[in-house]
Order: sequence, then C-alpha cells, then structure tokens
Amino acid sequence: MLSGPTKKLRVKASSGGVFYAVSPKRRIRGRHLFAILLILGVSVGVYENVHRPGAKESQQRQAIEAGVPEPIAAQPRTAAAVPLPESSDPFEIRHLVFHAGDTLEGFVRDYAIPGAYSMDWRKACPSGFPDRFNEKDEIILVLNRADGFPVELVYLKSQGGSYTLRKSSVGWECRSDESMAAGSGKTVRGVWSENFYDSCIAAGLPAKLVSNLADIFSYDVDLTSELKEGDSFSVFYQEYPIQSSEGTQFLVLGAEISVSGKVFEAIGFSLPDGSWDYFDAKGASLKRAFLKSPIDYRHSLSSKTSSNIKPVSRNFRSTSGLSFVAQKGTMVCAIGDGFVSAIRKNGRKNVSIEIRHRGGYSSSYGNLGSFSRGLRRGSPVSRAETIGSAGPVGGGKCRLDFHLYKDGKPVNFQSAEFARSKYVPKDIVPEFEKSRDFCQSALHGATAENK
Repeated sequence: MLSGPTKKLRVKASSGGVFYAVSPKRRIRGRHLFAILLILGVSVGVYENVHRPGAKESQQRQAIEAGVPEPIAAQPRTAAAVPLPESSDPFEIRHLVFHAGDTLEGFVRDYAIPGAYSMDWRKACPSGFPDRFNEKDEIILVLNRADGFPVELVYLKSQGGSYTLRKSSVGWECRSDESMAAGSGKTVRGVWSENFYDSCIAAGLPAKLVSNLADIFSYDVDLTSELKEGDSFSVFYQEYPIQSSEGTQFLVLGAEISVSGKVFEAIGFSLPDGSWDYFDAKGASLKRAFLKSPIDYRHSLSSKTSSNIKPVSRNFRSTSGLSFVAQKGTMVCAIGDGFVSAIRKNGRKNVSIEIRHRGGYSSSYGNLGSFSRGLRRGSPVSRAETIGSAGPVGGGKCRLDFHLYKDGKPVNFQSAEFARSKYVPKDIVPEFEKSRDFCQSALHGATAENK
C-alpha cells in the first residue's frame, strides 16, 4: 500500500511491519530493465532461428518461390550426367587386340559370355572363326547394356580379311569383308529446312537418332539458331534389330554437318576402357567444358513437339551477353558442370540464376519464368541439365538473357574457344585412323546400302 508524503510503495511483512519500500523513481528503472531484458530475449531467439545452418538460404528460397509465379511448369531436375531416354546409348563397345595363342574359349570366359555363343558363331561363320587367334587379330565387340550380352562382333584378321557377326531375331548372321566393303551401316544425307527435327526426318534419319545427332554436335553448333536453310548434313549409322520394348536400336557411327560453309565431323570410336565417344578427324574429342547454347533443345527434338518448335532468334548485345527469343515452353539448361551460386527475384515475375564453373567461369541466366524443383543455392548442376524455362515477353514468345564471365569479366560467348576434354591415346591412333577412314568413305561415298 502507499503511505507517507514520499508516495513510496510499502510492502508489509507477514508480521505486519514494513518489509521494504520502493520509490517511484526505482519503479520506473525496474520497468525499463524488464523491457530491456524482454527485448534482448526476443532478439536472441530470432537470431538463433535466422542464423541456424541453412536457414538463410531456406528463407531466400521461400521468398523467391512465394513471389514468383510459375506460368510454365518446370521439368523436374534430371540426375547428373543422365541424358533423356532418346539420347541414351543402349550399347557398350569394346575393342580387343589378341596375342598369338589366345583362344576363343578364353575370350568368351573372360567376358562372361555363355559358351553357346561361341558355338553359334562357329555355326554361322564356319570358315571365319578360329580356335586360336593370331598376333594382332582384333575383335570389336558390341554389348547390349540391358543384359551384358553381345549383339554384334567384328573380327579383323591381322593377315587380312574380316567378318561381321550380327544377332537377329532368327539367330546369328555372318558377313565377310566383301559384304562389309559395301558398308556395314546406312548413310542418310539431307539439308536444313524449317527446323532441325523435320530436316532429319525428311532425310530418312530414324526419329530415335535425332536427339543423338544433336547431342554429338552440341559443343560446336547452336542447333536452335545457327543453322540456315541450305546447310547440309550426313549421318552414318548402324541398326541393331534387338527385340525389346523400345523396338529397334541404332548407333551413330559417324556424322558430318556443314554450317555456313564450315564443316564439322564426328567419328565414333571405342576407347580402351570400353567407352564410346565422338572425335574430330584429328582425334580430339568433340566434348568441351561448355555447350554452345543454354537452350535445352532436347525437349523440342521429339515427334510429339516438333511441329510446334520453331528456330530460336539469337541477338548479341554490346555487353557481351546473348538474348534468345523462342516459343513459349522453351526450356533452359546449364552450359557446363558447376554449382548454383545465386537465385534472385527480378521484378514481379522473373528469376535469374547464376552458376559457378571451374576455371573462374560463371554463367548467368536471366528472365526465367520458372526454375526446376529442388534447385537452390549451392545445388550441384551437370552440363545440359534443365534448370528452368524462359520467361514470357508477350505474343506467345519467351526470352532468355544469357551472360558468361571469366574472373568476373564478361566473355564473348559467340567467339570464345574452349579446350577439348580429351584426345585419342597415342598408342591406338592407328586403329582410330582406320575407323575414321571407314566412316569418311561412308559419309562421302555412295555405297550399295547408302541412301
């Protein structure tokens, strides 16, 4: 209770006496101290919540997703280095060189091939398959990745002559080098017209190989904008009549395209580790650090969408950036391996993504209408992986603003040259040159099986 002229707060003890008295001045100080402690407590709680590991990125991600609508549904992120089903290679190719005394049984045993295969090979080609190989005899073995069993075998004798054994629906068929001279595959030739897909189909290229062809040259040519009417191409491919749910399988053995008078070649070749890759005529891999375009052409190279896909307009700006104008629904991919360094909201609807690459390079993708689910700052991305879709600009069109930087400085992406990823090993260059010459003769010549 209050009493006395000083108006102190008096608190009585249980005995009835005054226990202590608090002046108004001290009461005010106590309230201030309580308020300060309350503010500090709230601040500490907020600080711990905001600065716990990953909290800031999570809030940034939520803010971006909440503020940016997705007018174009983004495709889910694909696994690293895994192409679309149409472009995946169903075969594994191995190149073997034998020594004198090596046996057919030993070869079959080493590759875990059922013994019945060697019996079938001898039956199909009784005069071509020996029990023992000679020095430097060669076999090119094509294995089906689905079960690991052979679907084709090419036997090259060191003393001259060769045989090709191919598995069909009725068994193994054998061809001698005389029939091989006519070409072990098929060649199609054509010219570019309205779009990439229609041009390939009009030339007679199987639909399954359209995306494969695009993948092969994606490091040298921007297939969405650089091709002009009248540019030509030729493809040498092999057909494998495997009975599967996917039907007939194909493999591109070699290809050539001419863009504005400049010719690009691709020679398929099997490396010692069994991998299959494409090289130029000098033995340099066609693969580079970066793709030639951030436009994800793979989503437009299918029979379901080709009729709606038109060429992309590409404009170069003084800031060393590129502006791609395309049809609605155009997807965007990372030009190279790296990590997402930033995802920013630009304006009310669009997003920009920055990716950091090796060697001091970074790429920027602006005016995106959406980005792939699961993509966040720090996410690893693979070359050709879909990261989002180009943002709408009206009239059914979309635009992508693209920049490439080296150590923070703009790079002219159109004229920049990037190093090749690998070369044919020196010790097998002679074998590569054989494959190169054979492919070139098929691409440029007119054989019985060529079209």
